[in-house]
Amino acid sequence: MIGNKKKNTIFFSIIIFLLGFSLFSNPGSAFEIDINGLSYQGLITPNEEFSLNFLQNIKSTIRSDVDLNLSISYQTLIFNRQASIIINNSNPISLNITTKFNIMQFLPNRPNNPILNDSLLIFNYNCVYEFLSNVSIDRITFHFKKSSLFGLSLEKDYVIVVYKANQTSWEPLSTEEKIDNSTSESYLEASITNLDSDTSYFFTIYEITERVVPPSYDWIWFIIIPVFVVLIALIIAISKEDYINYLKNRRTRIEKGFHRLTLEDVLDNENRNKIIDLILENPGIHLNELLRKTGLSPGNLVWHLDVLETYKIIKKQRFEHFLIYIPYYQKNPISNLDLNLQKSELTLKVLEMIEKEPGIWNNSITKKMKINRKTIQYHIKKLSDLGLIYTEKIGNKKKLFLKSVSDYFNNSNNNNN
Repeated sequence: MIGNKKKNTIFFSIIIFLLGFSLFSNPGSAFEIDINGLSYQGLITPNEEFSLNFLQNIKSTIRSDVDLNLSISYQTLIFNRQASIIINNSNPISLNITTKFNIMQFLPNRPNNPILNDSLLIFNYNCVYEFLSNVSIDRITFHFKKSSLFGLSLEKDYVIVVYKANQTSWEPLSTEEKIDNSTSESYLEASITNLDSDTSYFFTIYEITERVVPPSYDWIWFIIIPVFVVLIALIIAISKEDYINYLKNRRTRIEKGFHRLTLEDVLDNENRNKIIDLILENPGIHLNELLRKTGLSPGNLVWHLDVLETYKIIKKQRFEHFLIYIPYYQKNPISNLDLNLQKSELTLKVLEMIEKEPGIWNNSITKKMKINRKTIQYHIKKLSDLGLIYTEKIGNKKKLFLKSVSDYFNNSNNNNN
């Protein structure tokens, strides 16, 4: 009996030893660490991949071909970000990585925006990495997953950029979009070589929004008007006073992010007021037209637009490679042809129901809303008189549909004439 226990002990000891030897002698092994915080410090041995899972859905994967004494920390403002960092060097490294919401939290002076051919680049990523090493580094390669979960849309184009301390501008890195064969996920890849020791390098991602048009802007409207006529046809200009009252009285949840302004602070700014005036006068105005008419620099204009978008005063729409800006209405554009309609909440509800269920009929609306049939009929007639809906007899039912945009647009023009 004792002999069997001894044999079992020896057997399990050998198994544990072999497993341990395999774990610590196998280069290229991967370790995943869940961190109860937003910082990590430790030694990463060569060719071992460390996946660090921080709070706030922040994930960093680090791999180095030399000993790496790593210190990495994230600011509490940052959520839902991911980066894979691959380091190649000939000497061991002590590396500090600090991450903040934007570059101005690192530096007193903001560097100029990057320039990439004839594209306008905008910073929407809200995460900047600072790298500071005790020795020069031969090469750093970045991989960023293209996922809305981590702040990157599959439908948009991006460029990874670098700013070296004491330079004047961000510099674009050669950025490729690739597919991970094992997961079929898209990711961005860019590399930088020959980083100096004891020098701060900053990395982030800029969105490639559109082609920047040369100083003469008028001709572009012959191209983009057909693209935007659908949206413009759905919006009727309102007075600024009515719109401001609407903004102040609405009940809309606003996620301010890092902004700490009140609505009054947002509206009490000369540049932002000029932007609001232009968008109310020209719903669907193009970004380049805003640049021309406001006289603001691209960076300054983008900052004010970001504030107005954050506080849901305006919103942007993308059509192909262009951005346009419109007033922010709480409901869908076709339900907001005139803010006066909002005084009749029931009319809007009927319109929304037809919008969501094309082909619905009077009795069905009556049953779903539990409102008198004649009352529903009154609101249907109101919408029909406005040229927003039409009826079509199918079988023994008069079914309701939204009018096409072109029908509405022509109807509006005829009424104005």
